Amino acid sequence: MSRQSKTMRLCLLLLFFVAACSSMSDLSHETYKKGFLKIDPLGKEETAVLQMTGDNSVDLYLPKAREMFNMLLQETLPRVRPLSFVPGADPSFALPSTKKVLEESDFVHLKKATSIRFLLQTNLQQVEVVEGATQVRIEGRLWDIEQGDILWEGVGESRGHLFLFFPTAPASFEKAMEVASRGLIRKLPMRQK
Repeated sequence: MSRQSKTMRLCLLLLFFVAACSSMSDLSHETYKKGFLKIDPLGKEETAVLQMTGDNSVDLYLPKAREMFNMLLQETLPRVRPLSFVPGADPSFALPSTKKVLEESDFVHLKKATSIRFLLQTNLQQVEVVEGATQVRIEGRLWDIEQGDILWEGVGESRGHLFLFFPTAPASFEKAMEVASRGLIRKLPMRQK
């Protein structure tokens, strides 16, 4: 094989790998924050996270989404733990998938059951292919259990696809979920290690 044909094959191989890349956009953003959170009171307190919820349109993806989000959350913020791992917490406590806002009875139950002051509630809102790209959206709310008030709200959102020459193919759910989860976690008003 001549040197020129080897160079040509190498160039074609390189072109294939460059063309088969993925493009993933992190569209995460904060939607609400109470003013006093600027001083980061959460750095010293443990926070619990409720099991991620979602409506019927995302049921297929919910188990994997919960697993991935909790794993990434533990890697980034070890003081934030699933409610089932909090000493004294009732492991059966969960919100119905359609319940988006906690009620006073939920706060009373949580105050009695745990010493946790802050609670992170997440909801998988969207998993779909839009214009050839996989889009995942997670909503997060940080609650002050003692006050019964929302302290922070944000959205972890990603959109992406693979470039496989023409046409493009949607990115995998796992990749889109990872980007959306990391985006939401990065926006949380907590000191990160």
